[in-house]
Amino acid sequence: MPIYKSNQPIEVIRKTNTKGLEIMVGDQIHVSKYTATCQKITQAGALFLLDQYLDQAYPMNAEDSNRGGYEASDLRKTLQSEEVLKIFAEYRDRMQPFDNGDLLRIPFFGEIFRKEDANYFEPDGCEQWPLMKDRKNRIAFRDNSWEWGWLQNKRKGSATGFCPVGPNGDADGWDASNSIGVRPAFLIV
Repeated sequence: MPIYKSNQPIEVIRKTNTKGLEIMVGDQIHVSKYTATCQKITQAGALFLLDQYLDQAYPMNAEDSNRGGYEASDLRKTLQSEEVLKIFAEYRDRMQPFDNGDLLRIPFFGEIFRKEDANYFEPDGCEQWPLMKDRKNRIAFRDNSWEWGWLQNKRKGSATGFCPVGPNGDADGWDASNSIGVRPAFLIV
């Protein structure tokens, strides 16, 4: 790697890889061909979120309905499938289940946006992850293009809508049968 030698000192930010026993918010790891960033430290472990959407877009439900919410969705079943879990094989023995027993989930509205902004979506009581206060961290790509991505919250007053993050980092609304990005979250110890 070429190095430029400046004639005056300059303060630079340089990312380095290191191995250690400590994980902090903002630390990144490689997960197969993806990267994931630690969003929060919890009692159960370090909570990571993929930085990119999975290669394949998925619908929330094949049937255009939000009946039963994320918990009863086709997407939740897909995230627990061996096809998706094999992407996380390197960390599988360190992954901790969430309260519902799942190893992977998608974020809630409140974790990505301020809960005060949830006018059109079912409340979840979640606090915004610190890194998500910066809009650029809410934006993700699939196949090198901006993409919408699912969140767990249903749209208020809708029989079909769920909340996704838009390609500009804002909340949006999409029908459950649309196939859009999926950015799994997971806990590791």
